Amino acid sequence: MKEVKEIKVLTHKICNQFENPFFTHHKYTLQNVYTDNTVSREYRVEFFDRKGYDCVAVIPYYVENGKVFVGILRAFRPTIYFRKDYPLPLKDKRVYTYVYEAVAGSLEKDDKGIDGVLNRVVEELEEEAGFIVNKKNVFSLGGSFFPSHGQSTEKIHLFAVNVSNAFKVEAKGDGSVNEELNKIEFFEINELQDMCFKGIVEDPKIEIGIGRLKRCLLTEKGILS
Repeated sequence: MKEVKEIKVLTHKICNQFENPFFTHHKYTLQNVYTDNTVSREYRVEFFDRKGYDCVAVIPYYVENGKVFVGILRAFRPTIYFRKDYPLPLKDKRVYTYVYEAVAGSLEKDDKGIDGVLNRVVEELEEEAGFIVNKKNVFSLGGSFFPSHGQSTEKIHLFAVNVSNAFKVEAKGDGSVNEELNKIEFFEINELQDMCFKGIVEDPKIEIGIGRLKRCLLTEKGILS
């Protein structure tokens, strides 16, 4: 099996800088250069960059009577609402007037290094869920992952924080119409995993996050038994 050593760029065009400055659309014509120095035929690729390239997601939780409760957002996303009008291969079971999703946000240009990333976690948690936490209490949930690496360069960096002693304020949002609709809801962690399995929760950041959180609480913090 061949292995790619590098890519030869034949053409590159920034197809569109959207009115919304969060995305850049690239079009490339490429050739693969393999480790045996052979070269592939030409091929074309299109993909998107986010403005800050990557994203953070955070799993807020608290422990009560030996049980772990995890906070997720009930939100509205027009992108999936319009699925109701599509000729889908498998029809959706409902119209998406709401969706459950993780507390998350795109990194900004000044969010550099681990301190910058943690600062973004803290800001998103206050903005979207109304919890004020110390970044020293935020911990990683393991390796980062690509949510859609065939279409986007974005990588998600996943974290968690115990909000039992966090200062609670009203979530101010980012000023957009739909973020005003966000509501944080807490579910017992095993119930939430069941909701993921049943398709009630369809955000992979949540399913990956709570699975890793259970491992951390069991193996490192000794909370779960």
